[in-house]
Amino acid sequence: MLNYDLSRMQHKAEFGTTKSYDADNFNGYVEYYVPEFSVWAGEYTNTQSQTYSNLGTDINVDLVLAIRHNPKVNDNKLLVCYQGVIYKIMNINSDNRLNAFDLVTLQKDKSNIKHIPDDTSKLGQPRF
Repeated sequence: MLNYDLSRMQHKAEFGTTKSYDADNFNGYVEYYVPEFSVWAGEYTNTQSQTYSNLGTDINVDLVLAIRHNPKVNDNKLLVCYQGVIYKIMNINSDNRLNAFDLVTLQKDKSNIKHIPDDTSKLGQPRF
């Protein structure tokens, strides 16, 4: 996608993964979201035909973000933290042309993943 107004990219979107930490207060491990990199992003509105095509599938789309093309954003296993909410990547519409944008389709993560606390010394041992 080439036509997107840069002034609409007003928020940071953090891309990251999860890590499991041994929780002393819980039985077992707790999953935490760990950011790896961030990019500027703006919300994108689907066209009417895109909305109708999504209605025919079982994909529940909560948000579509437009970001500058970034080769790091190539994996649906990444999670996205946008405005304090963690999302799963459902689809990546990538465009590697010069000055192009990628569209990242997101769905709210329904699992119990928590944001990593500022003081990581309280997390316990990581589980690899």
